[in-house]
Amino acid sequence: MRKALYIFLVLAGINFTATAQDNAIGTGVQTANLALSDAIEITYDNGTASSVNIPFTSISQLVNGVMSEEQHLKVRSNKKFKVTVTTNSSNFSYVGSAITNNVISVASGLKIMVTNNKTGGRVPLLSFLTSWLGFNGSTPTTLINNCKRGGNHTFSVKYLAIPGASAAPGTYVTDVVFTATQL
Repeated sequence: MRKALYIFLVLAGINFTATAQDNAIGTGVQTANLALSDAIEITYDNGTASSVNIPFTSISQLVNGVMSEEQHLKVRSNKKFKVTVTTNSSNFSYVGSAITNNVISVASGLKIMVTNNKTGGRVPLLSFLTSWLGFNGSTPTTLINNCKRGGNHTFSVKYLAIPGASAAPGTYVTDVVFTATQL
């Protein structure tokens, strides 16, 4: 009988020990701190090429201008923003064999227009009045202002190039620089 009581107590102890382990809980607390900074990016959207070719084949085109294909851009920002545009030089760079009539001013030879705006921002009043905005040398031209924060805000532009009838044959190049700035 003593042996049976001993076995019973041992089994009860094992059962009690197992039950005590099943109810044991351990916790650990960790604080996750997110350190967000101002973030903004501007990219070409829908496979738009990083260079735009505008061919001229007639005197009428040189005098009246040629419009480019639509260029699509996307801005993502965690704050409201504006988009400006400028060029890297006040004159186009010339590649060709002409010695004279090979200087075209960017201010007179190139214009830009916002053709589609899904940024939640506003285009300048001047854009509504004239449709085309000019380039002012190194001074940025505002394309869109007070745009909403968020991802995938898109807009599109077209260029109008008017080199003039006296421009020498060749290739004229300038870099157009789009800048998205948080407000």
